[in-house]
Amino acid sequence: MRDLVDGPDRLQPPVPVWCDTRPNWRAGVVRRTEPPELADCAPVGTDISPDDPRFLFHGSMRLVRTPAVITAELVVQKQLYANAKRASGRIGVIIEGPANTGKSELMAYIGRSHERRLDNRYGENDDRIPVIALSVPAKGRGGSRNWAGAFARFLGLERELGSDPTDSICYVMRHCHTRLVLIDGIERLEHGADVQQAFTFLEHISDETGATFIYCGRSSRSLVDPMLRDRQTPLEQNEDPWGDHPVLVTSRFGYDKTGKDRFRRVVKEFDKDLRLYHHQPGDLIKLSPVLHMRSKGYLRALSQLICQAAQQAMLSKEERITEELLESITVGRVIGI
Repeated sequence: MRDLVDGPDRLQPPVPVWCDTRPNWRAGVVRRTEPPELADCAPVGTDISPDDPRFLFHGSMRLVRTPAVITAELVVQKQLYANAKRASGRIGVIIEGPANTGKSELMAYIGRSHERRLDNRYGENDDRIPVIALSVPAKGRGGSRNWAGAFARFLGLERELGSDPTDSICYVMRHCHTRLVLIDGIERLEHGADVQQAFTFLEHISDETGATFIYCGRSSRSLVDPMLRDRQTPLEQNEDPWGDHPVLVTSRFGYDKTGKDRFRRVVKEFDKDLRLYHHQPGDLIKLSPVLHMRSKGYLRALSQLICQAAQQAMLSKEERITEELLESITVGRVIGI
């Protein structure tokens, strides 16, 4: 169709793939990001362009499946099993932790893995919408958030909503077997009327569709838990005041022995995915102390350091990440100009 309107398809600059609609989310589920094979890439010493597939891969690489990711996936999977036939009495999962510790990436990975398992078990089906992925919508006029609009945009119902959009959303979710709803950016909600209105709507959706919700964001437990637990019964002495939602807590990698060991395992996974002509297995692991110090143990900084270093190694034709090369990467640096 694009060829008919615009002529032959042209090379486009690389852009992120946003997952705020069902087609985009589905494309992310189907697409498997695999490291390119060097035998299929431009020969060593070739000038690399920003559109080179190997260069683009190293720009973000892929989420490393660490023990923490595996644990989180199992927690959500068990909750989905328990909620599968429940018309009521469901509980969801909360993901919280400091900024830049991989919460959103973890939640998206869990959602995509769940949908892929269904595809493998029951076959691909365009009429099935097992996962809905949303971010907390911005406030509109009057200070309210258009939650129904966010659901409708993902489901492709913006032009088909009748007088009761929530009823239409629930109808589609029921008939398309939606079982998992991912809500990112919970920290944007404000205590008081904002959070109360949000959870009144989300609880209604959950009650009407049987979907399990995952809530993700900084300090999200302190926002989600008071809305979903019993607040009327007085607590007994020394009773835990928190509710029954499982809480997955992400964090930076500390500098104690446990933190260093976990950090090293993550670096090892990145090391496996590097596709540089002069890279030797274990090169990145040897640089783990340097990477830990530079990233301060935060996943976002670690990912940026490794990805930028890999791309620079390609552009400079060194084709290997060294400590000297890492020193040239500007992540976290103050640069006088």
